[in-house]
Amino acid sequence: MSRFTNLKKQLGFWKAISFYRKVKRGNLSNLKIDTLARPFTLRNNPFDYATFEEVVLNEAYNIPLPFTPKYIIDGGGNIGLTACYLATKYNDATIVTVEPDYENFKILKSNGSQYPNIKMLQNGIWKKNTNLKIEDSHVGNNAFTVTETNEDNGATIQALTIMHIMQQYDMPHIDVLKLDIEGSEKDVFEEGYENWLPKTKLLIVELHDKMKKGCSRSVFNAVNKYDFSFDIKGENIIFTNNSFK
Repeated sequence: MSRFTNLKKQLGFWKAISFYRKVKRGNLSNLKIDTLARPFTLRNNPFDYATFEEVVLNEAYNIPLPFTPKYIIDGGGNIGLTACYLATKYNDATIVTVEPDYENFKILKSNGSQYPNIKMLQNGIWKKNTNLKIEDSHVGNNAFTVTETNEDNGATIQALTIMHIMQQYDMPHIDVLKLDIEGSEKDVFEEGYENWLPKTKLLIVELHDKMKKGCSRSVFNAVNKYDFSFDIKGENIIFTNNSFK
């Protein structure tokens, strides 16, 4: 589906024309769309636009909830569009968005700083508090992987556990945990999940077995120890905690 066709499908003809003209001219700052409460910025590359299509146009995270979320963690924040979408939808929730890449985080900060309920961390999510390094996989700024390292310098990124984030922002539980972390889900669900997974109402995970073998096994082995049901929406698996009190 072409860019304009999808814009027209989601926005209607005239709004699609206006938005498409700005994008074609390379005017990618101060973009406006009804789905987001504030203007946003994209970079002139296909990866940012693909993220915009997935999150904002196609509303990948428009998931009906039987409750109003108060605590949300957005793991793999990229340029902030998911956090902005959720902040628009749930403007009373505390939303912590976590992104390791410096260039992505600059755009995330520009987009997310317009929402008072978004908290932004330039970190990676991991199974323990350690350091990570980004692996240059030449697949774009929305699909890189990280590995653990003992080094601690300007080229490394501090990794945080989900439990650490909960404690930092005084979250007694997690209403929505979204993880699109390019294979790191294998490590996150290998150990330490006992501390936070039972306290999670809704878990949204994109699996990346092609990037790191064993991702699906790690996630399902952990989740199956608790009373979760699951569904699928697009590239995401949605786990609902049936026993959460």
